This record gives sequence, C-alpha cells and structure tokens, in this order.
Amino acid sequence: MWLRNLLAYRITGGNITLNSLEEALSQHALQKCMQMEMKSRGWVVPRDEKENFVHAYGQQFLIALGIEKKLLPASVVNQHAKTRIADIEQIQGYKPGKKQIRDIKEAALIELMPRAFVQRHKTYAWIDTIKNRLIIDTANANKADEFVEVLIKSIHGLTLEPLETQISPSSAMTRWLSGDDLSSIFTIDRDCELQGMNDEKATIRYTRHVLETEETVRHIRAGKQVIKLAMTWNGKVSFVLHDNLQLRRITPLDILKESAESDEELFDSDFAIMTGELSQLITDVIDALGGEDHGH
Repeated sequence: MWLRNLLAYRITGGNITLNSLEEALSQHALQKCMQMEMKSRGWVVPRDEKENFVHAYGQQFLIALGIEKKLLPASVVNQHAKTRIADIEQIQGYKPGKKQIRDIKEAALIELMPRAFVQRHKTYAWIDTIKNRLIIDTANANKADEFVEVLIKSIHGLTLEPLETQISPSSAMTRWLSGDDLSSIFTIDRDCELQGMNDEKATIRYTRHVLETEETVRHIRAGKQVIKLAMTWNGKVSFVLHDNLQLRRITPLDILKESAESDEELFDSDFAIMTGELSQLITDVIDALGGEDHGH
C-alpha cells in the first residue's frame, strides 16, 4: 500500500486521536446517491475487508474518501429533450417558448436520472499525527480541495494549510540543474521539464535522458525554469518533484520491497514501511527547499 502522488498540508489546529477520527468519519460515511442526486461524498473504509474507517499503524492513520457520481452526458439529455420538443410542437402547432423548453429539459433530466450509470472513486490520505501533516494521494488539485473540504466538515475544530517552503521548488530545482549543490541524500534522475517564463510558456521535456549540466544550463540561461525533476531519495524511493511541491510517481525501489506471509501482513508492513520512509523523505525535501515557511 504505497501512495503514488503526494500533496501535503500542515495540520494547524484540532486534536486528532484514533478514536475521535474513527467516530467522526463513521458519522459522515458515504451514502448511495439518492434518486435525484448527481453526486454523493463521504468516508469509506480504506480496506474493503475491514470495518474500520481508519487503518492505523502507531500514530500514522490511513483514511479514504469515497465519491459516487452519476454519469449522464448533457448530449443524451439534450437529445431526449429535442425529441420531446418536436413532439410537443406537432401537438400544439407552434414552437414551445423559452420557459416551456426549460421545463422540458428539466423533465428529461428527471426521467433519465434513474437510468444513469454510477461511478465510484476512492481517494486515500495519510495523517501523520507526529509531524502534523495530512498527505493526500492525488495529482489533481480539485480532488485535493474536495478532500480537504469534506475532512474539515467531518472533524470539528480541524484547520489545515498547504505546506509551503522558504525556497520555491522551481527556483531550487533550477539551481540544482545549474550545478548548485544538492544534499547528497538526493540524486537527480533522467526526467525533467523546463518551461519559459514568458506568455508562450515554451516547454522542453527530457525523458529517460541523462541530464547534462551544459545542455540544461543553456536552457536556463535562455530564461527557462525547471518545473518538474525526477529524483531518488536515499537510494530507496524515486519520485518527481513538481513546482507546486507535489511529489508524483512515487516508487519504492527494490531495497524496500519485502515479502510478507499474507496480503494482510503485506498491507500492514507496506503501510508501516511507507509511512516511516515517506515521512523522512518529505522532511528532507522541505529541508532541501530551505525549510518550511510558516508565514502563510
């Protein structure tokens, strides 16, 4: 159980204990979409075979937000309404007015709702109560916002702020690629993206390409900044650092892959190893970026 994309928040207020969290999430569990609802949000169990809303290892908690959504494309509703409008026009002998068209469209939507497909999506997050961090496993900012919104509604007194660093990831990555010293705990890998700072945002991508300082410095001198950089931490975990402080494509290297007896044990040991390693990785990334900026 490794999270793949990390978006980190600082927990600035609220006392989270295992019992209070379990209680709060169970009271806001995901309910099925009502007949006339397009979307439903709530907490689901992170492990299907367990009943707990929180999977805990020591002071590290894993939780999951479930979202149920009905898929009803606008084109289908419009087609349905169009057929209706044509029928009504024939019956009454003239085109329906604006209000009548609006009512027909609404009726079409209501009629089609029960036939819509329902899609379920699960977003995981890890709460590190020792470091006071919430880490959401998503590469999508809207999904992260939605997660935070539901979590704050569910837990009384909880306050969060996006994690910020003293040095912006983009300027630090640009300096590292220009040859500036980077902590020896990190190595630079072979993927990188540079972007121009002007309106056109000219972009250069390197994929599985040895990054030659000379070549990258030429782009940097021409006014480009690094917005993504693939790195390895401590020889154990590879990831891509983004300019918004997201860590994506997190991959534990063979050194961390241990075999356990059963799926149950594998999940537990994976979560234990992951929280231990990633907690330190995040701390080291923050340190490499000049430490946390609490001024926000």
